[in-house]
Amino acid sequence: MSRMPSGKTLAVVAVLLAGALAFGVPEFLADRADRSGALCLGPGQEGTICRFVGGPIEMGGTPVFVAKFKHAFLPTTRKIDFIDGFGQTWTAPPKTLTDGASIPILFEPLMGDRQSREYLEAAALHDAYCGVGNETLETYQTKRWEEVHRMFYEALLVAGTPPIRAKMMFAAVYLGGPRWDDPERSLDDVDPEAMKREAKWCFKWIEDTDPTAEEIIAWMTRREAALKAGENTKPVYSVPEGL
Repeated sequence: MSRMPSGKTLAVVAVLLAGALAFGVPEFLADRADRSGALCLGPGQEGTICRFVGGPIEMGGTPVFVAKFKHAFLPTTRKIDFIDGFGQTWTAPPKTLTDGASIPILFEPLMGDRQSREYLEAAALHDAYCGVGNETLETYQTKRWEEVHRMFYEALLVAGTPPIRAKMMFAAVYLGGPRWDDPERSLDDVDPEAMKREAKWCFKWIEDTDPTAEEIIAWMTRREAALKAGENTKPVYSVPEGL
């Protein structure tokens, strides 16, 4: 069911449009992303506006098993909010089902320990917006998929996930996570083995070059056509000096 935008939402949209018209849409979006990334520095770091409200997360109740997943999901017992780098509030309501990682099942073997304490808040927030079993939540798919996956990355950083690890997890959800209301960019029909190869190449690239979140998004966007055509091959990249 569609929702009418609130007065606050319309005001924010107006500000964003004004900025985009003043500076040019690509430049404005890049500036927004840069400022957001710079303001989500990690736990307790001076200058960050990103923060959790209502934590730490608590889970309890009866475990729930969801189709295609071997492990159990647990509901959260209280609300948790996250303020992102642009000042936007994200909410995981009580009874959000989460498995503590949000990593697509396809990439579980590549990620190692997927339920570390530092992932829990970010995973619950991500699951509230696109996780299986949460389709009845008021938050579910109310934001664009790109925004939800980017919020996950910022929340990981603030929760204390090492930056390289956070970038790998971000790449995993961006590549293999849900892409709702965007059929032209859907990767649902891509061969799973091709997806795994792409993830391995991307993880190695992240380890070697420590890219920004925007560079990870650009990597994915450039390589989607080849993935869909079944023609993705190992990329060639250079390591920046000093790394």
